[in-house]
Amino acid sequence: MGKGLTGIFVKESIWKFLSSIIGKAGALVFVIIIARFLKPDGFGIYSLAMSISLVFIAFANIGVNQTLVRYVSYAFGRANKKQAVTYAKYLLKIKTFLIVLLSFLLLVLAYPLSYNLFEKPQLFYPLIIVTLYIILVSFESFLEHLFYALKKTKYIAVREIIFQPLRIFFALIVFLILVPEVYVEGIIFGAALATLATLATMIFFLRRENFSIFSRSSARIDKKKVRKFLGYVAIGGLSATFFGYIDTIMLGIFLPSEYIGYYSAAFTLITSIAVLLSVSIIALPIFTQLKSSQLEDAFGKVFRFVCILNIPLIFGTLAVGRYVIKLVYDLPYLPATLPLYFLSPLIFSISISNVLVALFSAREKPQYFVRMLIITAVINIALNYFFITLFLKVSMHWAMAGAAIATLFSRYFYMFSLGIIGTRKFKIRFKTSYWVKPSVSAVVMFSVLLNINAYVEDMTLLIGIGEVILGVFIYGICMVLIKGITKEDFALLKSSIPFRL
Repeated sequence: MGKGLTGIFVKESIWKFLSSIIGKAGALVFVIIIARFLKPDGFGIYSLAMSISLVFIAFANIGVNQTLVRYVSYAFGRANKKQAVTYAKYLLKIKTFLIVLLSFLLLVLAYPLSYNLFEKPQLFYPLIIVTLYIILVSFESFLEHLFYALKKTKYIAVREIIFQPLRIFFALIVFLILVPEVYVEGIIFGAALATLATLATMIFFLRRENFSIFSRSSARIDKKKVRKFLGYVAIGGLSATFFGYIDTIMLGIFLPSEYIGYYSAAFTLITSIAVLLSVSIIALPIFTQLKSSQLEDAFGKVFRFVCILNIPLIFGTLAVGRYVIKLVYDLPYLPATLPLYFLSPLIFSISISNVLVALFSAREKPQYFVRMLIITAVINIALNYFFITLFLKVSMHWAMAGAAIATLFSRYFYMFSLGIIGTRKFKIRFKTSYWVKPSVSAVVMFSVLLNINAYVEDMTLLIGIGEVILGVFIYGICMVLIKGITKEDFALLKSSIPFRL
């Protein structure tokens, strides 16, 4: 990767990080508020409804978003804007059909899902309202990925600035004017209204960039090739969704709703951290525009970047995870600590797996990760059933840990499988120093924090912030001393910081 592309990657990553910071901070505040008001039982129903909605959203997306990023960035890389617009319009038609179909299907299935499968009647009306949420989120995610393809990640940050306060505001209104029995329905409807506002904003930004997906003009594109790519990615996307939410859904079958709330609280924290530092959506357009001879160097830089950021977060979560659960969700959610510890290594595996998927997608080889995803999804379902039922004999708390263990094993199997295939097909390398140095520094940081916590009887917010700052400082010093971070890294970071929109 040349310096120009490296600079683009870092700059777009900074915008992605800023948007993720805003998004995850807002989401965290939102989750804290609703978790405290809903209590574990109500939060469990909300989490189950949203997990089901995300499955339907995945069907509505069915690989369209990833295909959009791949082909629009491909056309722009060849300075063919008209063709890029045509790709976007064609994929929007496909997505619109899927959104209408899936929304109608959820309306039909809401009753049997609530009363027959999960045996939770209070789930029925949230599923009805979540249909509107699915429609709006699906269209909005299409535009969001379009901005990633255009390398206009700054608009995603603006989107988060609008969406997160609106969603929190509507949630507070719900708790002020509605009765507790309809809190969940009100929260979902408020989230839908906030999404509608951001959808309108993103359409405005698209027009500002003079990229109209509503114009009649078109260019010649290979639709058959697009559909073939879409087919593979669609299968992979559906498998990934079941992969991502099968643990919550299966816990919903075996355990009371409050335990779903505990597990969802832990899972939300871990995946929020992983998504916060995810760079795969930035890497995809860049991998697409690179020559084959440049891939090894480009992937090496991305892999190093991911290791530096993600590995210390695993050890940080292990050191202060219990206190984070207490501070964020309050005492009733302390049972979430056990699954949180088992889920913490997902921070690394999710990020690396997503980068590998971006690499396969960029080179039009989605069949490799799709096959492994299907195999891994089947393994995940089997392991979830085995460990949940096995540990359920011990306690419901350990049944949650069983789901976490199954998910952890499955995701690392998936990551290693993709890594092996990637080294054979694209000659990429995972340099040992790239992950060893961050690991050594993270262990030093973990040891210091663990010793400090032995003397902390009551963790407060101020002490927690102090520990985080101290942890970052220790990790950074260690990385500099063992040359895990160099002067060139600081210089590149400084030159890539965006100061204006």
